[in-house]
Amino acid sequence: MKIKYVVLDIEGTMTSISFVHDVLFPYVANNVESFLQDNWDKPETQQHVNALRSQAKQDVVDGLSGVVPIVEGDKSEVLASLLGNIRWQMAIDRKIGALKGFQGYMWRGGFESGAMQGDVYDDVVPALKQWTESLGCRVIIYSSGSIEAQKLLFKYNAKGDLLHFFSGNYDTGVGLKIATESYVQIANDLGVSEADRSSILFVSDNVKELIAADKAGIQAAAADRPGNPPLPYQLQQAENGQYIVLESGTKVPVVKSFTPLLVSYDYQS
Repeated sequence: MKIKYVVLDIEGTMTSISFVHDVLFPYVANNVESFLQDNWDKPETQQHVNALRSQAKQDVVDGLSGVVPIVEGDKSEVLASLLGNIRWQMAIDRKIGALKGFQGYMWRGGFESGAMQGDVYDDVVPALKQWTESLGCRVIIYSSGSIEAQKLLFKYNAKGDLLHFFSGNYDTGVGLKIATESYVQIANDLGVSEADRSSILFVSDNVKELIAADKAGIQAAAADRPGNPPLPYQLQQAENGQYIVLESGTKVPVVKSFTPLLVSYDYQS
């Protein structure tokens, strides 16, 4: 079936893992205490505090190892426990909505002030142009980072404002990225029937996500960018490039840039 929709992961797919871990995460880690002190009384801040507290309570109920509860009490007590909780979650690189929402809230100021600037691989913009302008595809973002954070990274980008390339954005609000149901929901949102889900191509560096998409009937491609961890499958060689074979038997192309994706799939145009 011809590809009509291209769904893209961000970290390790469109931008380097090092950018996320060397730029985005340190901005939060280095500024979180002063940010909370300066913005504590803002309603938006308290909304995020409440979301983080609710998540912490659920983590305690679930018996999550190492969880740092967020206490009730005066500002200094709450702030100390909140900082501990945020730092604990970031240390384990947790991909949960409450944390990602708070990070996006902090990053907003960093991007808008010019303290940070997003970046993508050099092959990304030409591919976005060809997908949307020449091939008539809709390009969608699905990332564990909040939708706000996604839009900030693409709006305040070293390659220019890229937001116009995207027809939609999804984060873990639609479901975990390793859950098949998440991809079913995205397909439903796009108005794609179960029989036509192979008209969607999902690209990610995370094999667990590719497995989930494959189970939903969506086509998948594995991003093998510089600095990414090795894919946990043996690479196979074909005439037109490398691929891995999932447990389902599906052959998933492995690409080091988006360029091969533009010529190795049949698009609607």
